[in-house]
Amino acid sequence: MSEPVWGKYGSWEEAEQFLGKVIGEDPGVDAVELGSIRRWLEPKEFACTLHTDAAAAKAAGYRDVVAPSTMVFSYGLPAYWSPGDPHAVMGDEPRQIPIPVIFDVPAPCTLSFASNIDMEFFEPMHVGDRITRISRLVDIKHKELRVGKGAFMTQEDTYTNQANAKVAVVLLTIFRFVPPDKSED
Repeated sequence: MSEPVWGKYGSWEEAEQFLGKVIGEDPGVDAVELGSIRRWLEPKEFACTLHTDAAAAKAAGYRDVVAPSTMVFSYGLPAYWSPGDPHAVMGDEPRQIPIPVIFDVPAPCTLSFASNIDMEFFEPMHVGDRITRISRLVDIKHKELRVGKGAFMTQEDTYTNQANAKVAVVLLTIFRFVPPDKSED
């Protein structure tokens, strides 16, 4: 069986050993800041003073400007690349985003696709906050689909701020599999 384009190759028994365990921890590379909030809102032409004006945010009961909740993905991720790092490629293409840490869990799979994402938000992110993501493998459900035998693997990402307050919990489910013509029965 060939090595996957990315991710660790291994057995389902090895994958099961990661259930309930931390599979990644990343402090976000940048603090929440006004410039990135502005660049996030501009293409959406979204005007809400909570996201742009400190006085308006404070009048509404916040301690400072509030970042849109879905920006948690921006603030809770490590750097995609840093000077001195090798050029990262997947197959023939440069890497565009950090690979979900669920691919650090060994599994007997060569392909994958994301099937579901659920998000729940708790505390707001304010300008100056530092966000950290802790990832756990919380579920493995074996299944045979038309695309091949594999498993739906669910990664739970808990995002917290510098005060350790929970900002968001995200469940990402990815089906990792081997196509029928490449499987070993």
